[in-house]
Amino acid sequence: MIRFLPLDLPIFPHKQKVLDEFKPDTDFYFWKEEYISEWDLNEPLHAPARLRPVHTELVDWIKQYLPFESITLLKLLRANKDVAAHVDDSYTAYRGPKDNCRLITEEYRAHQLATEPCGYRMIIAGDRQSLYLSDGAPSVVDGQLVYDSITTKRYCKVPETTDSFVLKSYGSMHGVDRTPGDDNRLLVFVIGWLDAARHQELIKRSEEVYHDYVHYA
Repeated sequence: MIRFLPLDLPIFPHKQKVLDEFKPDTDFYFWKEEYISEWDLNEPLHAPARLRPVHTELVDWIKQYLPFESITLLKLLRANKDVAAHVDDSYTAYRGPKDNCRLITEEYRAHQLATEPCGYRMIIAGDRQSLYLSDGAPSVVDGQLVYDSITTKRYCKVPETTDSFVLKSYGSMHGVDRTPGDDNRLLVFVIGWLDAARHQELIKRSEEVYHDYVHYA
């Protein structure tokens, strides 16, 4: 199973505009975030999200190149600190350690598990080698996340020939060791209902192009 893979997609040409117009409106654990999709903590992730009229060049690029039938969550995020190793699991009943995570429907969770790696990302600015994968994935025990020991880190590189990559979402620990002075690092986080055939074609093509960069479980 692939855990990290750069994607064989064109460079996004409007990165500076997104960087200039980034207006974070939410603090969430390690990140300052700007939601492009509308967000309702009380509604489980499932339905296509309404997109706010911001960062329109980015939204158009995503709709053209990423294999989504619909988007459920789209946001920009920045962390000016180390990001501790974590997983991007979504749960049907567990709302996270601070009771502030959105739930997911059983149907949509099954779709994500069936299309792993399903976590699409883009790097708008910043260090392309500070993301790492680790062991130590957690379990939910008595309403709390209990992590195993972290014994290894594998650093990932996003080559300059692409801005896009995909991560395994469920059970795949990852974090960021912040590079000193890397204050403008900005990522796009996007998930949704995938067109499975287009998704798999992109994964296969990218695996051939970026075979020297891919990380497997």
